[in-house]
Amino acid sequence: MAHSAVITRILIVDDDEKFLASMRRIMQGYFEIVTTKDPIQALKLFEYQGPFAAVISDYRMPLMNGIELFARLLALDTNVQRIMLTGHAELQMAIDAVNHGKINAFLTKRTPTVSIRSVIVEAIRAYNRDAGNVLLSKGNPESHIRTALPEATLENYDPLTVKEKEVLALLARGCSNGEISAKLNITVGTVKSHVSNLFGKLDVNSRSKVIAKSITLGLIKNEFTE
Repeated sequence: MAHSAVITRILIVDDDEKFLASMRRIMQGYFEIVTTKDPIQALKLFEYQGPFAAVISDYRMPLMNGIELFARLLALDTNVQRIMLTGHAELQMAIDAVNHGKINAFLTKRTPTVSIRSVIVEAIRAYNRDAGNVLLSKGNPESHIRTALPEATLENYDPLTVKEKEVLALLARGCSNGEISAKLNITVGTVKSHVSNLFGKLDVNSRSKVIAKSITLGLIKNEFTE
């Protein structure tokens, strides 16, 4: 059943209290958030204190991992947006989860604050669109967000290094890690590190999305992918 008002509540689940405290500081004044360290409690909060537009969950937690939690939440609300938190070493796991449709997006714990907020705004918009609620837009007085975040611009993202820009240009030409390694005279491991950094800085989860967002931001030209 669709809700008439825009839903902006966010549930954050992580067994690291320091991280939860950090997220509360980041989100204060922007979103209405509820946090818990316990995925079992998260299910109860979701059922009895919802609706929530999005749930942000760590992957590795006692009793239940993030993917298992999301599967159970979907049984309660098929529209809820699922955002996975990962450490750097779990990046490939997160990408695989996205590609298999188990989560909508992922964030590494080193993602810049403004990028975290941007991902959440997009999740709120997606939830309310799918639920048939009034859509959020810049300046919409129905939004509980303190300030409407701007559209994607270079100012919202950490600047790329010279080497990251070189790797990005070659990714846009369809080069493999091995080909990039040979062209730039760096190891394949270093290439992977640069690609991972691009994922984190641009808040994306695949090479195709790196290219798409880079075109949007004007970092590369469409002709590179033609």
